[in-house]
Amino acid sequence: MIPVFIVLVFFTENLNAQNNTGLSPIPNVYLDCNSCDVTYIRSNITFVNYVRDQDDASIYLLINDERTAGGGREFNLIFSELGIQGGRNDTLRYVSSSTDTSDERRIGLNRYIKIGLIPFVSQTIAIESMDVFYEQPIVPDDQIVETDDPWNNWVFDINLRSNMSGQAREFNFGLYSGAEAERTTETWKIRTRVHGEIRRRNVELTDRTLNVNRDWGDYWGMVAYSVSDHLSFGAFTGTSFNRSNNIALRTYIAPAVEYNFFPYSEFQQRRFVVQYQISPQYRKYYKTTIFLEDSELIMEQEVSGRLRYDQRWGRIDIRVSGSHYFHDAAINRITFNPSFDIRVMRGLSVSISGSYRVINDQLSLEFSGDPNDPISIIEGVQRPTSYDYSFSFGLSYTFGSIYNNVVNPRF
Repeated sequence: MIPVFIVLVFFTENLNAQNNTGLSPIPNVYLDCNSCDVTYIRSNITFVNYVRDQDDASIYLLINDERTAGGGREFNLIFSELGIQGGRNDTLRYVSSSTDTSDERRIGLNRYIKIGLIPFVSQTIAIESMDVFYEQPIVPDDQIVETDDPWNNWVFDINLRSNMSGQAREFNFGLYSGAEAERTTETWKIRTRVHGEIRRRNVELTDRTLNVNRDWGDYWGMVAYSVSDHLSFGAFTGTSFNRSNNIALRTYIAPAVEYNFFPYSEFQQRRFVVQYQISPQYRKYYKTTIFLEDSELIMEQEVSGRLRYDQRWGRIDIRVSGSHYFHDAAINRITFNPSFDIRVMRGLSVSISGSYRVINDQLSLEFSGDPNDPISIIEGVQRPTSYDYSFSFGLSYTFGSIYNNVVNPRF
């Protein structure tokens, strides 16, 4: 195992002042991380100044993270030196195990942040109060053998939870259970999950008690093979039922192909992924549908694309997909999901996100029954629609002191 570096930092009160050694002042760092415990980082890494705007920074630290097999996290730390032509750029990768607690994960991330910052502070006065300790490995390098993994990269997760709520004339009960299994290697990715929920609602009306059953269950599986740094092949399988949507059984298998115009090695910074899949499926309904079907065997195809950039100026994430059924192309669905988080100018950022779906594929709508009937609404019966949408807009402006070093946990 690669030896661990532990950076221990001690400071005096005059560390921020210029000394007589000719070293540069403590550098200013702009930390860009949506999922980090920023307070913990600022409290434990004190040999740099933290600033709230990147225009005041000499080091820009971007941290992205993605889920790994079985619930772990992979963090990519990108260090960039600002204000210098041809400034230094470094990237570190930290992987937290699925069994790590949140505290163990943030401790590990902090260690990598410290290590990554060392080259940037080596010519500053911070170096005067810094030391590096090296932990000698127990086994010599020439005797290290590859770890035997009896699980062969498989990771499993099982969970169970319940909830109850109520009031004078209503009682709600839910019981959820699920299981997941995943195996991830450089070439193969296999994931499968089974989950479902018992959802019951009892409502006392003036003349009777209404018992609502919204049970649902779902199995989903995926296997993918990496052909190159741009191309992958895969297949999806699934089986489900959903009482609210009038689906007694839906089962399918869907071969798929995916192409990323950027290398997968740059996935954390940019991606432009196009995916195509075709899925024959069998559907059985609790009640006859508006198409006068009790069951049917149909074929569907879907094309989707995603463009995402994570850069110093912000984040752009645009997803588009379209699908239709072969027996009638008019039965289709188009989905558009844009999301923008842009730094407009010093202290000012804008966030916009939304979703718009053209819905012409509600195959399971019940033939009988009025979706506008109050009882149907209470029961959560699927209602006909030709579209749905959502929109969110945010504006943030920050001004004042450029420094963001002090941590005060009181109150």
